[in-house]
Amino acid sequence: MARSSLHIQISAHDRPGILAETLAFIVEVGWNVVDIKQFVFNGMLNLSILLDEDDESLIPPLREALSGYAEQRGFKVAIYPWKQESESPYPHRSVVTLLCETFPSAGFLEITKTFSDLDINILRIEQLDSGDIHVLEFVIGTRKAHSAEDVLNALVRFKENYRVDIAVQEETYFRRNKRLIVFDADMTFLQCEVIDELGKLAGQGEKMANITRKAMSGEMDFKSALRERVGFLKGLPVKVLEELSDNLPLTSGAENLVRILKHLGYKIALVSGGFDFFIQKLCSRYELDYGIANQLKIENGFVTGELEGEIIDAQAKENALVSLAEKEGFSLRQVVAVGDGANDIKMLARAGLGIAFNAKPIVQRQARASINLHDLKLILYFLGINGVDLQELNDVVGRGAVQAWPDEK
Repeated sequence: MARSSLHIQISAHDRPGILAETLAFIVEVGWNVVDIKQFVFNGMLNLSILLDEDDESLIPPLREALSGYAEQRGFKVAIYPWKQESESPYPHRSVVTLLCETFPSAGFLEITKTFSDLDINILRIEQLDSGDIHVLEFVIGTRKAHSAEDVLNALVRFKENYRVDIAVQEETYFRRNKRLIVFDADMTFLQCEVIDELGKLAGQGEKMANITRKAMSGEMDFKSALRERVGFLKGLPVKVLEELSDNLPLTSGAENLVRILKHLGYKIALVSGGFDFFIQKLCSRYELDYGIANQLKIENGFVTGELEGEIIDAQAKENALVSLAEKEGFSLRQVVAVGDGANDIKMLARAGLGIAFNAKPIVQRQARASINLHDLKLILYFLGINGVDLQELNDVVGRGAVQAWPDEK
């Protein structure tokens, strides 16, 4: 006899027992269940069952039984022939995550058309959260092994038109198994450039800020820019540094993010082109695991205007990230890096997930993920965590220490 394969699709208002009742008919008629998929969306059950059997004569009794059952229960059932394929026509999978304050229907149309024009198949869409921030996750499949960069490049115009933040990641077990996160400090973990704040205290604020802008935008070599700015700090008393260290403003969501990531078992590092004097205090205050930064030379209670030891530039940041991953025994695909300046580009590129956070244009053009909203907690969505997960994590960590997600200021 000819071998038969069927795809049963049921749509119904969800209630307990629909799958069990459907399987009872399938088993009674004599079909073999190959696979089952189901999900509930807005109270509606969508159930698919793949069946296989050698006997074609079993098709009519199954069709009759399920049709009568559906009519009696008031839902829809469809039965299709199912052609078994040895492999998927879209075997290469990626995940595209979108963050935005508003996402109009026209935007939804454009992104789906973008995928279609590139022969990219949308396998699944999930809304991770909504409210003040909308978060959509697309799991996509391609016939060829498009890199994450290829997909991101295709979305550049869409991103500009709709002011959305996008992360593109390969859909592997590493995506939800990150274990180390490395932050830049100034204008990423902190809401300021510490060296510019020191410049103001030294009476050189305007000169310092101009050099910092050029260095972070890639217009000036980082090492020479750092040495020049440090020279302006000569004679600054250490007590001024102490006062500034007690008043450094964290970026919104930073403390909440740290508490949640520590609860999830992450190792957390600050790798900064700033100064160790401040980085170590931040690490101690927020119980971070590692802090790596430049060493200001201090003698007799005053800044000398010089540096000691290795300068932490772009290459040193990348080296530090690799070294920390090796020390902890993690794959680089388990590492997240977050930064905003040109000296972060190498670090972001080396990490499994590199996020340009409110970054300079030169950084955003090269990063596979970006966030332009001033809230570090949004990183959690790129790690595959949804709004329900976040609320539960806040509850577990403790409402006294971590405010609920929508209410943190």
